[in-house]
Amino acid sequence: IVATQMLESMITNPRPTRAEASDVANAILDGADAVMLSGETSVGDFPVETVSTMARIVEKTEREGHAQINIIDWDPHTTGGILAKAAAEVAERIGARYLVAFTKSGDTGRRLSRLRSPIPMLVFSPEKSTRQTMTLSWGVDTQVTPEFSDQEEVVSAVDQHLRERGMIEVGERIVMLSGSPMGIPGKTNNLRVHKVKELGENQ
Repeated sequence: IVATQMLESMITNPRPTRAEASDVANAILDGADAVMLSGETSVGDFPVETVSTMARIVEKTEREGHAQINIIDWDPHTTGGILAKAAAEVAERIGARYLVAFTKSGDTGRRLSRLRSPIPMLVFSPEKSTRQTMTLSWGVDTQVTPEFSDQEEVVSAVDQHLRERGMIEVGERIVMLSGSPMGIPGKTNNLRVHKVKELGENQ
């Protein structure tokens, strides 16, 4: 998290300086998960404008400069880490619509986030606290789910979530990471490529 005086001039002005805008963009390109405002929104004259400005800079930088974002050099040595890195590579190679992780603790989601994949990431967890902490991780959209007892329940829940929200088309593929037995932290051991089916069609 990069913080402190990022858009300080906006405490009294509706627009940032060029140097401030550049600092925010460079923080994103350097690999920051999040950028933070403090005095600009707590005591500043233009809190809404400041948040909007920060969001625009971040979104534009990520959209137009994704290839330049500094990716942490990471050589995983755990099963979960190795699978996360493999999932990101598989997703890019097959043109998957989403990278999906089921996690109790949030570790799998953080591992995926670390890779800065251009594939959108969805993290499902039964723990509200995990969802809250995951919101600070780069590129992750989080959802709270019930506890699941087996992998097929997981697949059905993902299909339903994505179709109900119009987030995916039938025939598109997603790459999923989960653990077996379900619901035990540190047990990520399953990588699955799933093709979204018609409602009622066998998985």
